[in-house]
Amino acid sequence: MITPIAYQEALSHIDAPSSFAALRQTALRKFLQAGLPDSHQEDWRYISLEHLERMPLHAPLAPSGVLPALEDYPGALLAYQDDRLVWQDTTLPASVLGTLTDAIGGGAATWSPSAFGTIAGSGSVGSSLTQLNAALWREGACLRVPAGERLRQPVFLRFAAAEADAMLYPRVFINMAVGSDAILVEHFLGDPGIEYWQNPVTEINLEAGARLTHLRIIEDSNLATHTGLSAVNLDQDSSYRALNLTLGGLVARHQLDLTLTGAGAEARLDGVFIADGRCSTEQHLRIVHQAPHGKSRTLYRGLADGRGRGVFDARVEVRAHADGSDAQQSSRNLLLSPHAEIDAKPQLEIYADDVKCSHGATVGSLDEDALFYLRSRGIDGDNARQLLLQAFIGEALGLLDDTGLRDWLMPRLLACIPRSHPKESRP
Repeated sequence: MITPIAYQEALSHIDAPSSFAALRQTALRKFLQAGLPDSHQEDWRYISLEHLERMPLHAPLAPSGVLPALEDYPGALLAYQDDRLVWQDTTLPASVLGTLTDAIGGGAATWSPSAFGTIAGSGSVGSSLTQLNAALWREGACLRVPAGERLRQPVFLRFAAAEADAMLYPRVFINMAVGSDAILVEHFLGDPGIEYWQNPVTEINLEAGARLTHLRIIEDSNLATHTGLSAVNLDQDSSYRALNLTLGGLVARHQLDLTLTGAGAEARLDGVFIADGRCSTEQHLRIVHQAPHGKSRTLYRGLADGRGRGVFDARVEVRAHADGSDAQQSSRNLLLSPHAEIDAKPQLEIYADDVKCSHGATVGSLDEDALFYLRSRGIDGDNARQLLLQAFIGEALGLLDDTGLRDWLMPRLLACIPRSHPKESRP
């Protein structure tokens, strides 16, 4: 059973810059006062983390020295295993891409300590899990793209779990300077069949005119818990495009908090989540339009099979004086089993005039007429079903072509689509 002592012991084993020691202690104290989120909080009404309190969670042990097997990543790579950097394959200078501890300890001229911790440290974003990450992150990853520079290759951050019952706290800080452009891929995964907890936090700051395309892939083990937060700040005329794929984990929850602080900022948020077996998958989006003429587009597709449960919870808030804002949401979901469940909750809060906002959500099953049509053309039932599901999720995958990563990602995505099974009768 995990206890406050276990968290304190984890903190005592972290070798990090002394300038952050007091901040870590303060963050841990705030977490211990608040505890794990529970169903009394509206954002956590669908999911329970009580199982974490029963697990013998602990900080990961010292690395074995054996390098993990790595797949080919088509770009610059920082590979972490159990919260430690184990492989670096990049031609980018350390001032652009490296560990967060090196960036802080090195005192690089491009490093702005005041920015770290602020994007994911206030308001609804500042949950107890964020405080726990702030206390216990180890090396972290840091990407700082200079003004006007466009990275020629994608940047991959691989966070893998190999130790059973480990509690892991990946931390990422991204700063895109004025007019810069990059593609970032965060990949979370773990050894099959082991229990662990990943609680990552990613902060992203886009300065004026900056552009970032961000792919986030959850492929944790079928016994793992994932509670992730991505917090993004968009300055004037900046652009943030994201594709969030949740393909694994027993409990997988991702929260994306986006604030359009500068006029003319744009965001495109696509996502696919798959909940099968007895998995629970949740997507929470908070999009705040603070400045005039901001634009946001949300397009998510969800599948639930077996006794899986999915949640799509998205809220767009248009603040006063954010005139000319344009926000659109679309959530379509398919139930592939009579025991599966998906809850869709799109929301709009508008406090300004002269805006263009809409949202829509559907939950249904595969079109039997479409299946019959494909089968009448000589396609067997299993393949017809797979074709329809591929077309359904394909509506949210447009960014793959823009990034050139379709060939790398699609095989793993297609492997996660639930296969057909005998029809079950409702209880």
